[in-house]
Amino acid sequence: MIVSRCNLLTSRRSNQSSRAAIERQAWWRRLLIRGIVLMLGIVGYQFATKALAEWTSIHHVSISGVKLMKRGDILALLALPTESSLWMVDSTTLQQRLEVHPRIASASVGRALPHTLAVVIDERVPAASFHHAGGQLFVDQDGVVLSIAPEDVMSVLPAFSGLSAIRLLEGDAATRDQTRLGVEVARLLRERSYSQVRIHFHGPNKIVAAVDGVTYWFNQHVQGAWEQYLTLESTILAGLPTEPYQIDLRYSDKVIVRQRG
Repeated sequence: MIVSRCNLLTSRRSNQSSRAAIERQAWWRRLLIRGIVLMLGIVGYQFATKALAEWTSIHHVSISGVKLMKRGDILALLALPTESSLWMVDSTTLQQRLEVHPRIASASVGRALPHTLAVVIDERVPAASFHHAGGQLFVDQDGVVLSIAPEDVMSVLPAFSGLSAIRLLEGDAATRDQTRLGVEVARLLRERSYSQVRIHFHGPNKIVAAVDGVTYWFNQHVQGAWEQYLTLESTILAGLPTEPYQIDLRYSDKVIVRQRG
């Protein structure tokens, strides 16, 4: 009996040792397989990354929406690396770089596979020239000051006067609002005449515009006043004197026509 028990214990210990050895071997095999898979994954990722970068390398930058800015200036703002790919660039960062420029109102950057970076720009363009004691500035439709304007459009731009150059340059909200109203007045008048429009600002409630010998008076309610005038225009024109005249559109219920001395 004692011998049999000793043999049984010895057999159990032997079996346990065998199982432990088998489990260790299995663990090492799993570790080796995982290591191989990891290495293959790293190598595959590096290969795929390189292949994708080559396949999506930027060969061309398409720029649309530009009227006055030069292509080279826009490329300089993008500051793309010498070797860059569509897969690697951050379109949000590129967009922010462009929109920092004062001549750019907004921009968007997209990808056109396989090799084109597509840039769309909403460029600020001169909507009026502003004469002041220190010289001349140019403003866009939002009242943003632009440093220069092309010579071929300067002569046809509406000419503004009476604004504060300092407040305009500082981006004063009220001055910009006045400028936007002036641009809107000029737009409405230019729809009916190709002559240059001259606009003088006497304050937020008095905008005086002159074109083709006629003087128009507006306040901040430009669109409504103009629509009212258009409904009465044929009657007004039929009874106009031959001398220069003024049309006062500052009232909500009437249009006043005066002779100019």
